[in-house]
Amino acid sequence: MDSQEIQFGDTKIRILSTIKGLVSEAKIVETEIELFEPDLVALSLGPDEIDGTRKWDGQPYDMSGWDEIYGLSLRKIVGKDGIKLPPPSFTKAIEISDFKGIEIIGIDMDEEAFTDSYTSNISTWQLYKRGRLERHMAKNGIEGDTPEEIVNNMESSIREIQGFAKLEDARVRAMYQNLIDNLGKQRILAIIDLTNVEKLKQTLDMKKHKFHELSNQRTEPKSVNITNVNYNIKDSVINRSDLSHKKD
Repeated sequence: MDSQEIQFGDTKIRILSTIKGLVSEAKIVETEIELFEPDLVALSLGPDEIDGTRKWDGQPYDMSGWDEIYGLSLRKIVGKDGIKLPPPSFTKAIEISDFKGIEIIGIDMDEEAFTDSYTSNISTWQLYKRGRLERHMAKNGIEGDTPEEIVNNMESSIREIQGFAKLEDARVRAMYQNLIDNLGKQRILAIIDLTNVEKLKQTLDMKKHKFHELSNQRTEPKSVNITNVNYNIKDSVINRSDLSHKKD
């Protein structure tokens, strides 16, 4: 699990990438929470999935065909005991946050938004293409010698189908917006699927620069030129006149 920090105004956002299912990541999440001391923990799950994961009763996890293909491919590398569902990185984050009284939220799309995005972006033909890809991977497995390669190879194959690439972009936008909506917090630990970390970071970096530019514009003292004499509006009596309210 790699971590990266972004300073967004007064908020420090620490992004921790996760590979779903790896048992070894639970300890890393525990250490990150202990050291970073976040005010908020944000997971790349839908809002409704947080409570579902919290209340998981230990019964066999309901897996899709893709989950099974992914799990079997990952198991070849980390062994049977090295993979588990629900994802240990998420279950440990919820467990520790609940114990410490840290707010924890899901920043991915809610079910309704995901359904709308799915139906608007993905055609019947694209579903057919994904079905063929799934059958191919079920037969041949997913190429890769490390968990990271397994995840990235699987995801890149799916995103070659345009509609699914658009769906993932929509998920990243939702995660970005939900992080921005919580900038009142001082420290946010965001635990994000490896496949969406880079795009989320790029979006945050791009928006961060615009945010800082706007903040600087609001805090910079403005001046006007009257008969070649500069008056600082912040310090001048002009500040109390209608002149200070006029736009350039």
